[in-house]
Amino acid sequence: MDTTTDPPRLLIEQPPHDEAEAALLAKLTETLTITGPLSDLRDLAPDVRRLFPGPDYLVGCGGAHVWLHRVADSQRLAIIR
Repeated sequence: MDTTTDPPRLLIEQPPHDEAEAALLAKLTETLTITGPLSDLRDLAPDVRRLFPGPDYLVGCGGAHVWLHRVADSQRLAIIR
C-alpha cells in the first residue's frame, strides 16, 4: 500500500467477543473512513488506544501498520494497513 495516496484500511481478523467490542470496532471503522491518506500510520495509534485501552487491549504500530490484540488472546484482533 502506498500510504501517501491510499487511506488506511482496517482488517478485522477475529469476530467481536460481544456487542460492546463490536461497537468499538464499528467506531474504529468510522474513524478510518474520515481519515485521509497518511505517510506514517503510527499517527493513528493514539486514537486506537483511546478506543481500545489497556489493560484489556494491546495496540502496537510501525510506520505501515497498527495492530490490535486482546490481552487475553494470542491472536491478533485487527490490523490497520
